Amino acid sequence: MPTEYDAIVVGARCAGSPTAMLLARRGYRVLVVDRATFPSDTVSTHLIHAKGMAALERWGLLDDVAATGCPPIETYSFDFGPFTLAGHPRSVDGVARAYAPRRIVLDKILVDAAAAAGAEVREGFTVDDVVMENGAVVGIRGHGQGGASVTERARIVIGADGRNSHVVTAVHPDQYHEKRCCNGVATRTGAVCRSTAWKW
Repeated sequence: MPTEYDAIVVGARCAGSPTAMLLARRGYRVLVVDRATFPSDTVSTHLIHAKGMAALERWGLLDDVAATGCPPIETYSFDFGPFTLAGHPRSVDGVARAYAPRRIVLDKILVDAAAAAGAEVREGFTVDDVVMENGAVVGIRGHGQGGASVTERARIVIGADGRNSHVVTAVHPDQYHEKRCCNGVATRTGAVCRSTAWKW
């Protein structure tokens, strides 16, 4: 019988890996899966503002980003043609700079941090289905690069797999209205939450 995790996180990029890392740091047994292998690139808005960098600082990862040689951005300039707006990023928790690391760099740092925190990371793992019992999410079914299908169970399944989330699609969040607490989370109550309430 598969071992049950406290949490399974589907998607290991800039949403999933920090979630897995922070849960693991609190002592939870976490599995994080992604169909990609790392390092690998992906489409990105390409800028982490000061607020995001402050989060990386709290997590102990800002120095890792800076050590890659990615230059800090300390001045913003928006050219509208007839005029230009220029200024500095507003300081957040003492951090007043932005960075624009390649995702091939950033995501690898985050995945490694999740693993270092104790989360089990499975790269190259495709989720084929969300496991439901009595109308509640209890796990995932998928396969690694070897192709053998496995089922993993958890108290909570977190969809961090992007705007076309396999998890969200599978559980039809539009059916639930009463309990919404955490973005992309499907719980055993069957509730899928849309608004972020967790503060790390």
